[in-house]
Amino acid sequence: MTNNTEDALHATVQDLMNFGVRANLEELDKIYHEDLVVMDLNIEGRLVSLKKQEVLGMLREVFKNRSPEDNLWYKIHSLTVNGDRGHVLIARKIPLGGPMMHIELSIDFVFDGDRWQVMREVNFSRPDAEAA
Repeated sequence: MTNNTEDALHATVQDLMNFGVRANLEELDKIYHEDLVVMDLNIEGRLVSLKKQEVLGMLREVFKNRSPEDNLWYKIHSLTVNGDRGHVLIARKIPLGGPMMHIELSIDFVFDGDRWQVMREVNFSRPDAEAA
């Protein structure tokens, strides 16, 4: 039985947000596709591109010694499903490499292996105005 519905994608996004701030690498490994690419463009125009293992390592470092409850804020702007493809546009506030950052994420999902998996994230990050 397949479950490539909007509700199932929404549940996967919630898991992704929660597992990310907890650096639950075992669960993230299931959500991130083997061919994952994450591209982050910051406000100065610097582009960083990471593959799956680099993303997992970065999350482990970013959330080491941090309280997950301080980093749970997110807002879903759009969530769509078209067959075995899904897309989510979401905003987050997390301490990416230091200060609190406001990040707009465009996340492409594929329904593969009987679950939604992240194939690509394209992110724009800037300092969070409320934290400044």
